[in-house]
Amino acid sequence: MQVTFLKLANKQLIIFLIGICGGIVLANLGKSELLSGSALLEEDALMQVRYAVIDSGALFFYLLRQRLGEAGFLLLLSTTFLGLAAVWFYAFSYGVSLGFLLTTLLIGHGPKGILLMLAGLFPQMLVYVPVWALVLALAERTCRRLYYLNGNSGLAGLKRMWIHLTAQAGLLLFLLAVGCGLEAYVNPYLVRMVLRLL
Repeated sequence: MQVTFLKLANKQLIIFLIGICGGIVLANLGKSELLSGSALLEEDALMQVRYAVIDSGALFFYLLRQRLGEAGFLLLLSTTFLGLAAVWFYAFSYGVSLGFLLTTLLIGHGPKGILLMLAGLFPQMLVYVPVWALVLALAERTCRRLYYLNGNSGLAGLKRMWIHLTAQAGLLLFLLAVGCGLEAYVNPYLVRMVLRLL
């Protein structure tokens, strides 16, 4: 099972990397608009973030709804024939987002933009990256077993698969909740500290 997860995660990594390249190209095509109109690049916006008062509890529940809803929806789609397309779309769109963000910050802030991005991503990405890789692999594996591999023998095989899917999905959703906690309670202070150093 671990070998299967690794093979699927590698395939999705390739799609993710293609998405990053797409995001970089997209950001470079719209470079003039990014430089002229993006509030993300303005010093005033960064100053507001530096001194903002953040309600970590409200942020946590907002992130929890967003992240768990997204992962739950993907896992639900994985039980339909649309599962493979959904997994590939998610992997590609995450890559595009990262490539676009990285290029935008580089255009607006140069090397300082990389530091800003790293501050915005840690420490929650230490949890999100492996967990999302496993969520995508689990979703693709579930869809393939249900619709393409015919790997289940009758009702007993389907029942075993659902038990495994439920247990694995529950663990992954719990870990996503841990990531939400890091993003809500730890990350804002890290971002504020980095902004004060810049």
